[in-house]
Amino acid sequence: MFRPRSDAVQIGYDSFKVVAKNGTNFTANGIVRFDLTRNMGMCDLANSYLEVEVETQHPANTVAQNVAMPMINLERDIGANALIQEMRIRSEGRPIEELRHYAEYAKIHYNATKTESVENKRTRLEGCSKSYMPQDNSFYTNNQPIAPVAASTAANGITLATNNYWKPIRRKICLPLLGGVFNNPRSFPIMAMPLEVEFILAEHLRALRLGNFGDGISSVTAADLAGGEGAGVTRAQLFLNQRSQFNNPGGGAAASIVPSSAVAITEGEEQLNQLNNCWYRPGQVVRIFAAAGRITAQADFVAGSGIVRTIQSVKVIDENGGANAGRICLTFTADITDGGAVASTGITVNLASTVGTPLAGQGQYGYQIFNPRLVIQKVIPPPAVMSQMSNAIAKGGYNMDIVSWTAIDNAIPAGQTNTTSILPIDLSRVKSILSCPTNQNNQDAIFNSNAIQGAYLNSVTYQYQVDGKLVPDRVVNLGVESFPVVVSPPADSTLKPYRVGSFVSGFHRYEIEKALRSADIDVTNTRFLTNNPSTLDTVANNFEQREPGSWIVGRSFGAGSGSSKNLVGKSVILYLNYNANSNVGKLLKNFVVHIRTISIDLNGVNVFY
Repeated sequence: MFRPRSDAVQIGYDSFKVVAKNGTNFTANGIVRFDLTRNMGMCDLANSYLEVEVETQHPANTVAQNVAMPMINLERDIGANALIQEMRIRSEGRPIEELRHYAEYAKIHYNATKTESVENKRTRLEGCSKSYMPQDNSFYTNNQPIAPVAASTAANGITLATNNYWKPIRRKICLPLLGGVFNNPRSFPIMAMPLEVEFILAEHLRALRLGNFGDGISSVTAADLAGGEGAGVTRAQLFLNQRSQFNNPGGGAAASIVPSSAVAITEGEEQLNQLNNCWYRPGQVVRIFAAAGRITAQADFVAGSGIVRTIQSVKVIDENGGANAGRICLTFTADITDGGAVASTGITVNLASTVGTPLAGQGQYGYQIFNPRLVIQKVIPPPAVMSQMSNAIAKGGYNMDIVSWTAIDNAIPAGQTNTTSILPIDLSRVKSILSCPTNQNNQDAIFNSNAIQGAYLNSVTYQYQVDGKLVPDRVVNLGVESFPVVVSPPADSTLKPYRVGSFVSGFHRYEIEKALRSADIDVTNTRFLTNNPSTLDTVANNFEQREPGSWIVGRSFGAGSGSSKNLVGKSVILYLNYNANSNVGKLLKNFVVHIRTISIDLNGVNVFY
């Protein structure tokens, strides 16, 4: 009969950008600082984000060195999060959050919450990608389709404009931030608690990855050289075997070559052109290796490595090219063979040195960020609400809980199989512990993620001990299904995305899902736990993290996702055991997810742990 009076409050919204106060151009190990001042009022930090422009070129490289560089990408499952080593948040000098190992935590968070739709959003906004192939690399332009040729000569292909091939671009990234302050659903009173946000940037090689087919495989096999090549272009060219690896159907028939000599490319067929997904371009420096033959007789041939050459042209051979029909032809600026009668076999074309370092003539692997800005969502509440908040602050009654993490490190020496790690937590409201062991070998390498990715490393069992009690009450088995040997794909075959051996103990998955949910991470899958095979290219024990994912152990505290446990004055120990062949040093990064209370009164800000 009578309509009740509405108690809805009209709240205004606005948005503004805060520029970094200490510069506009940053690179590895740099520090980016932002000031959120009192005149910003109330802000919705949960919907705020970091906006930067990223370029995958080292600032010290010359133009010629950049042309010689291979195609690289950011860590594909976390994108621009890999550029952040640590995030610190302070208020008038008082630490609010110090989030160490930011990229490692982002690895856990992003893989646990990944779905197809979320991954698509992250590839558009955050610098993530579905593979390390050129078609998924958004930091470079696409190769343009070119007309195929019937045979490789000294003239054809060389005069093509360089803009037919990929080149690096500066790409804008919009990155939502992890941590407690930037994930709190409540509006934040900046007018009473100004913030200083600081980002410490990561090392170059800990954020970047070399283009590859998968499992770190970036070498491409080439057709054998029969020997007896005449002087000229025939001594300075190679025909690549893997026709289908760069996207076309494979084979030498006209139907497998897009465009062919008779049929032009039509709209929508650009993906079927080999160059569309090819990571070679003129001016690029590559390493050529041969197992035997006249290539090994070159004066600059290095045993186990090969020779270094600069690409002069990249061509596609049409259906009239005989045995080389449908292949990509690379022509080099200098001869690769002297034309002797001995055939060169086992030829591969590689993007980097055998240990992943740049080749002679190339620059350094690196990145730069430009024009960093914090995009802040401003909330404009009614005057009555602001008055109530001011009264609460004056009485010391304005408190806010945030869910944050503290990182605790434990070193595990190589060869130590039964490990005991003491975790000095001493926090009053702990929600869960996520322990992430990383491989200490080959950390600064362009072809792996050892520095920031949790690794299985042939572990056997784990169990925590909390205040003298073992939890869970039985040991968690960490055994996984045996992986098969993963080998380079043969000619005209593609590397399958699935991995036999991605099945871990059900008890382990159960414990991890509980720990992630207690850490306020909305788990959608646990498939990320074992993406890296234990055998790779006939290596008996592979500990290199070449595929995305993160391997962790963990423990949930409390009865549910909204509860916690008081660990002040209580001992916490992790027993993590390995096989005898796990003879690599490890750094155990323990993320203790807990609740912090921020209390604001007239005397300033207090933080309770």
